[in-house]
Amino acid sequence: MPPKSFEADAIRVKHILDAAREALAFVRNKSQQGLRQDRKLALSLIKEIEMIGEAASRVSAAFRERHRDVPWEAMIATRNRLIHGYFDIDYGIVWDTVTIEFPKLIEKLKNIA
Repeated sequence: MPPKSFEADAIRVKHILDAAREALAFVRNKSQQGLRQDRKLALSLIKEIEMIGEAASRVSAAFRERHRDVPWEAMIATRNRLIHGYFDIDYGIVWDTVTIEFPKLIEKLKNIA
């Protein structure tokens, strides 16, 4: 039987995967310009990024150490930037995070979840 911390880490990784996949589904057939014009889309993507960062922050240090190729700190830092800098969000970075970084993140995580 795996230790409880491993089970909790696996759940957090699944949450990250689910949020990244959902964000990608939200941008399907959309454009970056559409993001700037669609407040609901922008808020949805921001929330998904925040959830990913929060889940990443709760993954154990031991698990993060075993999977160093995953950008744990970047996910956490991005979440913190969105939470604390909500008044100054760069929607280009939000778009690139979802459309460029999330597919790479999914590839890294789908084999360890």
